[in-house]
Amino acid sequence: MKTFQLYKKPMQLYAVVSLLAVLLMAACTALWQAPLQNWEERLASRTWALANQDARERRVVVVDIDEKSTQALGSWPWPRERVASLLTGLDAYGVNLKVVDVLFEGSQDQAQDQKLAQALKSGAPTVISQLFALSPEAQTRSSESQIRSGSLSGPSFPCANDSSSLIASGFMAPDAMLAGASAGVGHITPVVDPDGSIRRVPALVCFEGQAYPALAVAALSAATGAKPALQTTREGNGTSFGLGSIFSAKSAQTLDVGGLQLPLDQHGQLRVSYQMPRAGYVSVSAVDVLQGKVPPSLLKGAWALVGSTAFGGGDAVPTPQGGAVGGVEVHAHILSAALDARSPYVPAWAPLWPAFTGLLAALVLIGALRASGSKAAVVVPLVALAFGALIFTVHAWLLLSQHQWLGWGQPAVFVALLATLLLGSEMLRVRAERERLFTNLSSYLPEGAARKVAFEEPNAHVVAETREATVMMVDLRNFSAYCEAKAPEDAAMVLHVFYTTAERIVTEHGGVVEQMVGDGLTAVWNGSSPCQQHAQKALAAAEQIWKEGVSQLPRVASRKTPALDIGIGIETGPVMVGSFGPARRRVHTVMGEAVSVASRLEKLTSELGYPVLIGPKAYDMSGLKSGQGVQIAQAAQPALSAQKLGDFLLVGMRTPRTVYALKIQVDPSHLHLISGMDAGFDSEISMMG
Repeated sequence: MKTFQLYKKPMQLYAVVSLLAVLLMAACTALWQAPLQNWEERLASRTWALANQDARERRVVVVDIDEKSTQALGSWPWPRERVASLLTGLDAYGVNLKVVDVLFEGSQDQAQDQKLAQALKSGAPTVISQLFALSPEAQTRSSESQIRSGSLSGPSFPCANDSSSLIASGFMAPDAMLAGASAGVGHITPVVDPDGSIRRVPALVCFEGQAYPALAVAALSAATGAKPALQTTREGNGTSFGLGSIFSAKSAQTLDVGGLQLPLDQHGQLRVSYQMPRAGYVSVSAVDVLQGKVPPSLLKGAWALVGSTAFGGGDAVPTPQGGAVGGVEVHAHILSAALDARSPYVPAWAPLWPAFTGLLAALVLIGALRASGSKAAVVVPLVALAFGALIFTVHAWLLLSQHQWLGWGQPAVFVALLATLLLGSEMLRVRAERERLFTNLSSYLPEGAARKVAFEEPNAHVVAETREATVMMVDLRNFSAYCEAKAPEDAAMVLHVFYTTAERIVTEHGGVVEQMVGDGLTAVWNGSSPCQQHAQKALAAAEQIWKEGVSQLPRVASRKTPALDIGIGIETGPVMVGSFGPARRRVHTVMGEAVSVASRLEKLTSELGYPVLIGPKAYDMSGLKSGQGVQIAQAAQPALSAQKLGDFLLVGMRTPRTVYALKIQVDPSHLHLISGMDAGFDSEISMMG
C-alpha cells in the first residue's frame, strides 16, 4: 500500500530512487575501491591526449644514451670515464644544470671514479641518482638482510610523524666520493600503478627517520640553491580541517623548492603531468654530444637530463602517453611542469566533487523526466549522455587549465545509474497510474472501452466495431415518481442496488453493460466481448434480473405513487459498439436497429403488462422458435419459453414487428422484505412482500 502511495507522489518516488542510486554507488565503491580507482586513473590519463600537441619545451633537453650511441661507442653500461666525458661535453655546450638518471652504484675503478667525480664537480651543478627499496617484503627482513649498497646522501629534513611519505627498507646509492662531488642526489624510485604505468613519483622517501628527495626535486633544489620545505593546508596540530581548507583549491600538502610549488597528495607523492607531448621535448643523442654534432643553441642555458633508452639499460617504463619510454622522460615531465606551475594535484575540495555532480545530475534528470512526459524514454538518456559529457568537459578543463585532477568516470557511472533507475521507476509509475486509471475507468465503461481510453491516444474519428449482437434494455419503471416521494439518499440506494444486481447478472451470463444512464441500462452480448449463444444467454439473464431485481424493490408507502417495477426489451441484430465525437469530448455508445427495437420493446412492457419482451430476431436466434425452449445454466431449472403477442408497429418504426413475451414463473419466496439496505441510512425501507 505504501508503495502504491509512493507511485502517486512522483517527487517522493524520484527522491527515493535517487537515494537508492547513491547507496548502490557507495556499495560498489566500497566493494571495488581499488579496481574502480585504477579504472578512474586510466580514464583520466586519456585526457592528456587533448592537450596542445604543438607545445614545445626548450628549457629541458634529454640527452639520450640510445642505440645509436651504444652502436658507435660500445654497449651499455659505459665506463665511468666515458660518462665523465659526456658530462664535460655538456659543460662545453653551456648547460645550466646536469641531471643524471643513471645509478652509479658503489665504487669501481679508482681512476675512473676520480674522473667522474671531477666531471660531477666542475661546470654546471650536477645531480645524480640513488634508488630505494619500497617492497613490503623487504621491510619485513632484518637489517642485516636488507639491501644497503653505497653511501646514502642528500637528506632534506627529518620525516614527519604522520608518515605522509613512503618508507624505504633499503637502498642502492653511489659511492661517497661521487655523492660528495655532485650538487645533489635524488632517488629514482618508481611507483607503478596496477596497469603498469607511472603516474606518480614519491617526492620524498623516508629512510631511518630522514626524508630523501626525488631526482627532480633534488634538481630543482640544485638549480635554485634552496632546500625543499614541506607545507600543509592542515590547521592547528595537523589533524583537523577547517572550512577554508575544505573549499580550498590547494592540495593537501605542498613541497616548496625555491618558490617552485610541487603539490603532493596525502602520501607525499607527486603526480606527473603528461600535458607536454613527447614530441615537444628536444632529445639529442649522447654520441652527438661527445662528437660535438649538436647545434649549440639546443643546449646552451638548458637543463640537460642524461638517461639511457638503449637495449640493456633497464630504464624503460610505461606511461599514459603510450608504450615504454625512458625513465628520463618522466623526470623531464616533472621538471617542465614545475617550471610552469602546472603540476597536477587533487584539490582539497575533491571529496565534494561526487556529491556536487550527483546532486546536480539528480536535479537535471528529474527535471528532464518531468518535462519530457511521454518522450522520457528518449529525452532522459540523451540528457544523461549530455551531462556525462559535461562532467568530462569540466574534468578536462580543470586538469589542462587549472591543473586540478578530479576523476570523471565514477560520476559519469552514477549519472548513468541514476538515469536508468529513474527511467525504470517512471515506467513502473506510469504503468501503475495506467492500471489505476484503467481500473477506475472500468467502473464507468466496459473493459474494452476503458482499456482504449487508458492506453490509446484520443482521435476525432469513429472508433467502433460492427457485430451481430443481442441487446438488452433494462428500465426501472416509475422511478421518477418514486424520487418525488423519497429522500435523495433512499432513491440513490435503490438505484445502486438495481445497478449492482443487474451488472452482476449480466456479467455472469457473458454480457457487458455498455451504458448506465438514469434509471436504465444497456447490456450487449457479443459486442465489446465475444460471446457464443448470445441470444440464449441474454434471455436467461433477463429472467434472473427481473426475479432478483423486483424482489429487491421497496414497497411504495403511498397509494398515489405507482409501484416500482422492471421492464426489459431484447433484440438481436448488427450493432456498432465504440466511441464517437470530437477528440476533446468522446462518448461510448451502442448504435443499430437492434438497439432501437430493444428500447421500444422495453417501453412497451408497461403498456402490455409483460416484464420481458423479445424481438423477432432474438426469438429466432434463441432457439425458442423450435418449441424446445431454452435451457439455462442450471439443469434443474425449467427451460425458458415465450409466447407470441402479435405484430406491433413500434414507435418510430415503419415496419411492424412480431413481439414475444418471455414466460416467467414467479416464486412467492423470492418476494421478501429487505430492511436497512445500507448501514448508512437511519431509516428502514419497507420492501415488497
